[in-house]
Amino acid sequence: MPEQIFSSNGVHDRYPEPAGLADHRSEEVTEIIGRMPSWLIRRGISLTGIILLGILIAAWFFKFPDVIASKIVISSGNPPVKLVARSSLPIQQIFVANDEQVTSGETLCVLANSAVYGDIQKINTLVTQLDTSLDLAASLLNVKIPGALQLGDLQGGYTDLCVAIQAYLFFIRHNTYQATIGHLAKQVTYNGQLQKELSTKEKMLQEQLSLQHNRFTADSSLVTDRVISPLEYEESKKKMLDQQMSMGNNKSSIIQNNLQQIGYQKDIAQLTLQKQSEENNLQEKVKDAVRRLKGQYAQWEQAYVISSPTNGKVTFFKFWKENQYVTAGEGIMMVTPPIQAYIVHGTVGLDNTGKIKVGQRVIMKLPAYPFEEYGVLNGHVAGRSVVAMDGNFSLEIKLDNDLTTNTGKTIPPQPEVEALGEILTENKSILQRLFERIIGSMNDRR
Repeated sequence: MPEQIFSSNGVHDRYPEPAGLADHRSEEVTEIIGRMPSWLIRRGISLTGIILLGILIAAWFFKFPDVIASKIVISSGNPPVKLVARSSLPIQQIFVANDEQVTSGETLCVLANSAVYGDIQKINTLVTQLDTSLDLAASLLNVKIPGALQLGDLQGGYTDLCVAIQAYLFFIRHNTYQATIGHLAKQVTYNGQLQKELSTKEKMLQEQLSLQHNRFTADSSLVTDRVISPLEYEESKKKMLDQQMSMGNNKSSIIQNNLQQIGYQKDIAQLTLQKQSEENNLQEKVKDAVRRLKGQYAQWEQAYVISSPTNGKVTFFKFWKENQYVTAGEGIMMVTPPIQAYIVHGTVGLDNTGKIKVGQRVIMKLPAYPFEEYGVLNGHVAGRSVVAMDGNFSLEIKLDNDLTTNTGKTIPPQPEVEALGEILTENKSILQRLFERIIGSMNDRR
């Protein structure tokens, strides 16, 4: 093993190179290192400057936006309605199937109760008919009251309605007012005929009185001329007075007949008023019974009936059958209205929210439809909430092309779909962002 010699410069072999050879190599190496290549001296600085200038120009012209993430929900303008059981009861009847089209107000399901649904509907039809009738009297005269019904909680109200209807019909068919009014009407008719007779008699008596008066005037002249005797004159005068008395008696009969006519008409008016008042009272009892039964029906419907609130398609949450038990608050089915327009809402955190402005582009990726295959939905910011709630701002977003993606594929219509949004804010160059960071750092140090 060769012997090593340690020096201040490091470890060397025992046999060092000759001093002359080391000096000779040091001079050559020094010459090579100390001599710069001529092309690097001529072009190196220019090339470096061009590269730096190119980087600066690229950093100025190359711009890109900040991306703010947002949670987005795309829902139809008429959102689906979830129908839940209001009571913990078994299902009595189901009237629709899954995916069936229904109309607003249509009965979908009835929970178990002591009433028969068909009987309840008969009563509801009767109540609606009476409640909306413009001529209640005519409707009551033609009403057909169904019997032998199983109405459960509505039985008492239905009994009250039947009693009120029967009382009204009995009054209409058996009241004495109409008969009395009829008799008085006949009296009025007879008095009218008598009035005509008395008027005719008055004309005849007037003519007789006129003739008798003329004769009496002539007899007055004759008795003055002593053509007739005073006795004959007195007889003529007596006949004229008798004729005047007949005229007076006939006028008294006319007056008395008129008074009787007025009395009969007054009695008819009073009886008619009394009849109408009693009839109105009986109608009001019917109306009150209708209103009470209608309220009871509304309560029964609220407790046991599940109806469709809108037109749309029914979707069951699970398989349902009659006599299956449901608990209060459990979702039974959902009604999805026809989709006409979409409403898009998004939420963003507090960071960088000030950069969001109306009109900025929004890219929406649907987790259910991978964007690599289906593409993305495009939209723009239509509005932003002024204040945050629960640490988030709310965004209103408008779709540019409904559910058609940028690749031309259409997402199937559905009432609600979630998406991950990317809001593209104002474009800034790399140089601008670098200067902003430098200025920001200097401000932080201050």
